[in-house]
Amino acid sequence: MICTMTQTSKLFTFILLFLCSFLIASYFFFTKYLDSDIKQEREEIIQLKNSEKLLTEMTLEEKVGQMFVMGFWGTEPDYYITKMIQERNIGGVILFKYNVQDSVQLTKLSSDLQTLSKKIPLLISIDQEGGVVSRLDTSIVTEITAQSEITKERDAYNISKKRAKELKALGITVNFSPVLDNIQKEDSFLYDRVFRNDISLLGNAMISGYLNGGIVAVPKHFPGHPDDITDSHKGLPETNILETEFDQYASQFKEVVADEDTKAVMVGHILFKQLDSTNPSSLSSKIITEILREKYGFKGVVITDDMQMGALTESLSISEAAVKAVTAGNDILIYSGEPEQQAQAYNAIISAVKSGTLSEERINESVLRILTLKSQIFNL
Repeated sequence: MICTMTQTSKLFTFILLFLCSFLIASYFFFTKYLDSDIKQEREEIIQLKNSEKLLTEMTLEEKVGQMFVMGFWGTEPDYYITKMIQERNIGGVILFKYNVQDSVQLTKLSSDLQTLSKKIPLLISIDQEGGVVSRLDTSIVTEITAQSEITKERDAYNISKKRAKELKALGITVNFSPVLDNIQKEDSFLYDRVFRNDISLLGNAMISGYLNGGIVAVPKHFPGHPDDITDSHKGLPETNILETEFDQYASQFKEVVADEDTKAVMVGHILFKQLDSTNPSSLSSKIITEILREKYGFKGVVITDDMQMGALTESLSISEAAVKAVTAGNDILIYSGEPEQQAQAYNAIISAVKSGTLSEERINESVLRILTLKSQIFNL
């Protein structure tokens, strides 16, 4: 009997010690993550306040400049891009193959561009999707796996994280990737650039990998190209899907923009005739403001696809398209080349604000989002 009581007492003591140890461990575990969440929330508040303060110190011309990402010719800053950065305070540049010779030159180019931007750092961006759209080849980076070859969530994360680290080392801060269009037909210009299945799952994994590797991912091309042969570089793709079908059509984007790792999204040039019969998605308030912003709740930076693509230029002037893009709710407009057209677009936005066609409050909304994103990248 004494033996049994002693064993019972030992068992009780063991259970009590185990429970105490568990409670103490749980306390420290949850406190660690609670403190981490509080720290992150505080950092976001500080970033927002810093961005708001910086916004109040900027002229209209400087603010409008932040809404442009521009390309240029050559392997070093030319006269035109230098002028755009120094005099018009543009927010970023986009690099192509013709801007790159090797890793040493690219790293210097990124540094030289940043040096030109005295007040606010540049978003130095690129389309490094992997596969057929790889602006940097294997002589410069090691990771160029095509999206069409990625089938597992872990692979998607690891590939994009490795790619991000390589890009960051070269001075690049933004990658226009991954491609989330749902394409099944082999004759589509996007077929070799997309996931074959599990688009939102793999897309979220890649976005998180890029972010944890040190750069910002920009999934594209919201709401998604139709599965046909029309190439938006040359013409305007159209679809007749009904408004009631839209959420299903764009479901992968709806899921991805709900994730906190998604800091920006690119809008494609596609005409959804049943939702907005006049304006392609990139110029549509219905699609950008009402659906992406208000319905899907996206609070990050909205970026147009290249505004000099045939989908827009065949029917609209440069100035008209620029004003429409900002009116629709875009924060950043991309102009890949042609300095004269870049200047026309910039001047059109300035004129629209001064004439009252666009309000300065509308400009402030976009610039605050851009500055907040830059605060996260550069600790402004």
